[in-house]
Amino acid sequence: MSSEEAGQLEGEEVVLAVTGSIAAYKACEVLRRLQDAGAVVRVTMTHNAAEFVSPLTFAALSGHRVISGSFQDPQPERLAHIRWAKRCSAFCVVPATADFLAKMALGIADDFPSSLHLAVEAPVLVAPAMEEKMWAHPAVQRNIETLKSRGVRIVDPGVGHLASGGHGPGRLAEPLDIVASIVEMVGAPSTPSAQGTLAGQQVLVSAGPTREHLDPVRMLSNPSSGKMGFAVAVEAHSRGAKVVLVSGPTSLPDPPGVEVVRVVTVDEMADALVSRAANADALVMAAAPADFRPQRRSPEKIKKAGTDKLTLELVATTDILEQLRQAPGQRLVVGFAAETGDLEVAAQEKMVRKGCDLIVANRVGLPGGGFESDLNEVVILDRLGGRTMVDSSPKPEIAAAIWDAVADFNERASAGSSGPSA
Repeated sequence: MSSEEAGQLEGEEVVLAVTGSIAAYKACEVLRRLQDAGAVVRVTMTHNAAEFVSPLTFAALSGHRVISGSFQDPQPERLAHIRWAKRCSAFCVVPATADFLAKMALGIADDFPSSLHLAVEAPVLVAPAMEEKMWAHPAVQRNIETLKSRGVRIVDPGVGHLASGGHGPGRLAEPLDIVASIVEMVGAPSTPSAQGTLAGQQVLVSAGPTREHLDPVRMLSNPSSGKMGFAVAVEAHSRGAKVVLVSGPTSLPDPPGVEVVRVVTVDEMADALVSRAANADALVMAAAPADFRPQRRSPEKIKKAGTDKLTLELVATTDILEQLRQAPGQRLVVGFAAETGDLEVAAQEKMVRKGCDLIVANRVGLPGGGFESDLNEVVILDRLGGRTMVDSSPKPEIAAAIWDAVADFNERASAGSSGPSA
């Protein structure tokens, strides 16, 4: 988390209620990010949650005793659920199971977390996580609507791989998005801080893959998840920028406070970016648009029957960065280079060829990073000779490093320096 975000929850106390989902381990990251924002975090857990993550883990991370049962407090006569409720700024259930959602909707108070919920007068947030069919069940959806009618903020689950091995809606929202919703709910500025390094700036970001169809059911694309571009957009917003995110097809939810434009093809992405480029102070091309498309798209499904092989004639797609170079206005440009060979040489060449001010290079094809992963390892180069190496890190941390590199580049450019950054 950037230094500009550090005070957003300063002096606030957030209660994190962890319930019995396999996604309980992700609450550890939510806790850490809340602390990074300045919050004091106290954790309460259901007994089932303790089967997934030890209460000791949350106690060590938070620095406070974790309570599951109503009589676990050293002084139960002081009614811990009332004391916690009086001083908390937000009550956040992460992850929220179907069972706990039902308790909340019905007002059941049979353990410490559910009793605390009824005592709280502060804003309440839930981030559900469960299997697809459970999430879609009418009873669960009715409980969600009941909570919404009471003013409870719902951070909808995302679409992705589930514990059962299936794929669909029900996956816990990304910790970064959950924390952003908590910050907004607690009353920290819902608009970006005027103290941010990008305050007053307009930032344009691209993310995700594109799709170029061969026929109505087949396409050329790539495994880009969009996570890197979304993280860049969220970080820019947290630093005070007004952000427009142009995204190809992804399962990621719209980040709070960011204008999102959804596209499919390279041409659609190019049109969306070029039409907005004139007003942008900075452009970050984190998307992975297709380099080629079929010369002809078949209006009918191409049949396999009777065909041993299929020859495709491909043509180059629109060079989006080249089009953006011709767009009116002046803007800082950050490109991305996904390479399999000599990483820095290829990235340096692309930075010059594409007219970028900075370029973020990562090696693809290695296990545990790059496309579809939550982690990445990059080197950030700039046209003044700056070089920043970021070892394997979560993509939100890489996004912060990118904007730090931009700030450093701007400082050196303003000073007329051409030497590398430290």
